[in-house]
Amino acid sequence: MLKKSNLHPYQTKIVNLSQTHNNLALLLEMGLGKTAIALTIIEEARLPTLVIAPKTVCESVWQNEHKKWEHLQNLDVKFIQGNPRQRADVLKNKADIFVVSLDNFVWLVDTLEKVWPFKMLIVDESSRFKDPSTKRFKAMKKVVRQFDRRIILTGTPTPNTIADLWGQIAIVDLGERLGKSLTAFRAEYLMPAKMDPRTRVVWQWKTKPGAEKIIQNKISDIAYSLRAEDYLTIPEKINVKYNIQWTDRKPYDELKKDMVVQIKGEEFTAVTAAALVNKLLQYTGGHLYNEDTFTQINKDKINFLKEIMEDRDEPTIIFYHYKSSLKLLLETFPNAKQYNPTVLKDWSAGQIPILLLHPQSAGLGLNLQCNTHAIAHITFYDLPWSSELYLQSIARVHRQGQTKPVVVSHLLMDKSIDEKVLEVLDGKISLQEAILEGFSL
Repeated sequence: MLKKSNLHPYQTKIVNLSQTHNNLALLLEMGLGKTAIALTIIEEARLPTLVIAPKTVCESVWQNEHKKWEHLQNLDVKFIQGNPRQRADVLKNKADIFVVSLDNFVWLVDTLEKVWPFKMLIVDESSRFKDPSTKRFKAMKKVVRQFDRRIILTGTPTPNTIADLWGQIAIVDLGERLGKSLTAFRAEYLMPAKMDPRTRVVWQWKTKPGAEKIIQNKISDIAYSLRAEDYLTIPEKINVKYNIQWTDRKPYDELKKDMVVQIKGEEFTAVTAAALVNKLLQYTGGHLYNEDTFTQINKDKINFLKEIMEDRDEPTIIFYHYKSSLKLLLETFPNAKQYNPTVLKDWSAGQIPILLLHPQSAGLGLNLQCNTHAIAHITFYDLPWSSELYLQSIARVHRQGQTKPVVVSHLLMDKSIDEKVLEVLDGKISLQEAILEGFSL
């Protein structure tokens, strides 16, 4: 069992900082042990605490982390889960920490707003509160002032733009540093990048020159930021891009140009630009959907993957986006296993050659390390649009405790929308630019 003395020096430094700072934004890269820091702060403060986190993080992290540490053994942790009656029964108990998923947070506020019992707030993966228009953010506004202490945790504070930071910092300081509203924040730090010339509605913003530095300075007293590479010895991460040639790209080009294509006697139509991008991404994976059904179009990408897997002895995680891709992967690799919590032990022991995961269901809170072979392999069959999900997925392997180099492979159909999605994930272009530029490929 780990002792408090096993905390890294930077973790101890943050815990000590919390003794003089009630409200903190811990912007720590994935793998730096945010949960252990937060639990130690809670243990020292001894205030009734509410933890809000994505469901997978509640189940895989907050249920287990305190059990690993000697100094945290006496913390009583209760989970607000189940149907409404079961959740209400949990709230009748006393505990040091109540953990609630994002899905149940609005219910909790509606239930307890007038008799709020919590004094400390921990928001894990706080980027989920970046959008002030969501129900969860509006629920937070109702109760945030009732907490004496507020701490947010995230490794991806600005997954899309700098504006993503406003809502998260507002939880910490109630809008004191970056403005009382997103509108005020935009007026101060952003400028229109692209807008509808008729309606003057802005659909893309860009940061004013020098604004990022000003923002950093304004939040420097409450924000603590670390990069994993500066504090942990983690093996190298190697990015590999495979450009896969088409056997026949004519239908892809026809779909891109006309927004409709006839294949195998079936018509596939995209009615909007966004729908077209989705159709093009389906196509590069080898399938096209009509409503909830899909048709196999080609096997270029899966055949390429099959070929490179024949020369790979190490266990591999393959991320997919579409159900059609999952079906094709399971058909092609009979020894593959689709992720569920029961297979993690076998995966960690190197007994599963191929693990198939969707980034949205497995991107947070999981440790997917397998150090039984010389190299750790991650392959993206389909790419997610979300930089946050993409980075979180990689960080399930490339993190503290990893002892082998991590190879991250990207399967990209040549001169296709796949390449634009990867540019979005690398931060080279915006999502809107990817949609527009995707039609020029």
